[in-house]
Amino acid sequence: MDKLKAIFFDADGTIVDHKECEKQALVYLFDSIGIGYQDEYQDIFRPLDHMLWDSGSCDGISVSAKDIPTYRFKLLFEKLNISYDNYAKANDLFKVGLANSVALIENADEIIEYLYNKGYMLCVVTNGLIELQKPRVANSKIGKFISHIMVSEEVGAHKPNPLIFNTLLKRIGLNPWDVIMIGDSLKNDIQGAKNAKIKAVWYNPEHSKNETDILPDYEINNLLQLKDMF
Repeated sequence: MDKLKAIFFDADGTIVDHKECEKQALVYLFDSIGIGYQDEYQDIFRPLDHMLWDSGSCDGISVSAKDIPTYRFKLLFEKLNISYDNYAKANDLFKVGLANSVALIENADEIIEYLYNKGYMLCVVTNGLIELQKPRVANSKIGKFISHIMVSEEVGAHKPNPLIFNTLLKRIGLNPWDVIMIGDSLKNDIQGAKNAKIKAVWYNPEHSKNETDILPDYEINNLLQLKDMF
């Protein structure tokens, strides 16, 4: 790894604890509308949200991408028997809470500072919206160590499209062989890096079995294992 100049990290699920950030956002939402938060709310919201974004439908009803942000809260409040129908405001409050959440994956702060002190340029490459993704990294304990945060919204292409990687490479003046990508998603992070001819490390904390034809160059189960690689 001596020739590497930069390390790209995915955000959610790799260095950012999305589940905890989501919880913080829900707490902010419910506190803001005067309803005490309960942990079961996330247990209901999380699968609803994933189902809508993954399939674009719920209970046989098709929901467009532009309507999902508000429709998910319509479903949530209905399932909770909560009389609140300003779904657009609920979504706005959730986004504010999410943007201001700064929960990190275990050991993320330690490994990021370690790699920074080793002289690597550290960048984040993530799918999502700029207003939500950038603050969660920039305002966290690791923000001062991250030189660039590239969000898919900026380039109009999501991982695994190589455009997001190539745009960042051009911005920092490096070549594919100068960097390595670390991420938890085989489809988005590992295949995306491969599409851009970048080597990739699969972060697999759950020891999941790889049942795809996507082959990472390396695999780790704990971020601190990166100390043995770099």
